[in-house]
Amino acid sequence: MTETTRSNQTALDEFNAKLQDIFIHQTRKLLNSKIYIKSLLSTLPVALIATDEKGQIKTVNRACEDILGLDPKKVEGKVLGKIFQSNSDLLGKMELSLSEGRQFQVNAQSLHLDAKGDIVANIEMQPILNEEREICGLLLSIEDQTYVNFLKDAFKRYVPPSVSEIIAQDPQYLKLGGEEKELTVLFSDLIGFTTLSEKLSPHQMVTFLSDYFDEMTALVFENEGTLKEYVADELMAIFGAPVYQPDHAKRACRSALSMSKRLKELRRIWAEQGRPQLRARIGVNTGPMLVGNLGSTHRFSYGVIGDHVNLGSRLEGLSSLYGTEILIGENTKNVIDDEFHIREIDFVRVKGRNQPVRIFELLDNAENPLPQKIQKISESYGDGLSLYREKDWIGALNIFKHIQENHDDRPTHVMAQRCRIYIENPPSSDWDGVFEHKTK
Repeated sequence: MTETTRSNQTALDEFNAKLQDIFIHQTRKLLNSKIYIKSLLSTLPVALIATDEKGQIKTVNRACEDILGLDPKKVEGKVLGKIFQSNSDLLGKMELSLSEGRQFQVNAQSLHLDAKGDIVANIEMQPILNEEREICGLLLSIEDQTYVNFLKDAFKRYVPPSVSEIIAQDPQYLKLGGEEKELTVLFSDLIGFTTLSEKLSPHQMVTFLSDYFDEMTALVFENEGTLKEYVADELMAIFGAPVYQPDHAKRACRSALSMSKRLKELRRIWAEQGRPQLRARIGVNTGPMLVGNLGSTHRFSYGVIGDHVNLGSRLEGLSSLYGTEILIGENTKNVIDDEFHIREIDFVRVKGRNQPVRIFELLDNAENPLPQKIQKISESYGDGLSLYREKDWIGALNIFKHIQENHDDRPTHVMAQRCRIYIENPPSSDWDGVFEHKTK
C-alpha cells in the first residue's frame, strides 16, 4: 500500500468515524425529542387521539382517560366511530375529514360517552398527511369545557354575558369565602306592593312581578351589574364584583336612573292594560364590603355583607319617608364626580348605625339639563337646609313654605314639619344637625 493510499484510507476512516458520531448524536437527539414530545403530550389537559386512514385508533395520550374515560392500553386498535357512536353529527365530520381532508372546529359540543357519560367539549379535527400529501389518518383533540359551561349557565341569570364569560374562564372569582373590596350596592323596592298583592291572584302577582323584574334586571345588566337576588318585590344588585369595575358607583347610579325612567314608561303601558300603577324607591351606597361565595361547600351563594350594604338597604327605606325615588349615600356622592345632578336631602343617623351620613337625591345624568322647576326647587331647598342647620328654624320654615306654595316636593314637606317641631321643642344646645331615624 503506497503512502498516498494509506493517507486516503486514514482520511476515509476519519470521515466514517465522524459520520458515525454525527449519526449517533442525531439519533440520540431524535430519541430525546420523541421522549420529550411524548412526555409533553401526556401532560396536556387536552385529549388527543390519532388514527390511521381507516379511522382505527393508533395512539392516545393520558388525558383521554380523564376526559373521555378511555383506557390508553385498551383503546388502541378500536375504530373511532365506536367510541363516538352516540354522536352522529361528530361522526359525520370525522368521515369528511378522513375522506376529503377537511378540518373542523366545534365549540361547546355536547358529547355522550359510554365510558364517561355526558360532557361539553371544544373539538378539533385535523387530517394527517404523509410526505406525498395523502391522507393517512386523523388527529382529534378534545378539550373538556363541562365545568366552564356549567359556570356560564349558572351565572348567566345573575350577570350579563360579558361578565359570565370572564367568570367561566377564571373560576377563582367564585372561590369559597370572601375578600374586602370597595363596591356599590343597589336596593330597589316596590311601594305598596304588599297591599296590592292582596287584590291579585297568585298567578297575576307572579306574572306581574316577573314582567317588572325582567325589565329592571336588563337595566342592571346593561351597566354590567350583578343581580344578587329577588326577595318578594325587592331587587338587590352589586356593582364592581365579581369582575372589578373602577367606576362601579357611576354604573349603579346610571342603572338607578334608567330603572326610574323605565318604570315611568311601564306605568303608561300598564294603564292601557288595566294593570296597577307601581312605583319604586331605590337606595344606592358605596363602601368597603366583604364579597365572595358566602355560602358553603354544599350551596353556592355569591353576595356581599357589611355595614355599607346595610346602609344601602336603609337608604332605600328612607326614600319612602322623604318621598324621593332615588337616595344615594355620601360615599357614592363623593366618587361620582360631576357626572350627575344631585341635591343634599339631610344629615341622618339610621337605625342600627352610630355614624351619621349625609344623604342625597339622585336627580339625573349631568348631560341632561335639569328642568328649570327642578333646578329652582333644588336651590331653594339647599338654602332652607343651610338655615335649618344654623338652628334658624323660622327662616328655614319660611323657605320651605314658599317651596310648598309653588311645588309639590315631598322632602320639603318633611323638613317643614320638622322645623315646626323644633320651633316648639328645640333640640339640645350641642345638636350637630343630625336627625336620628328610629325605624328602618
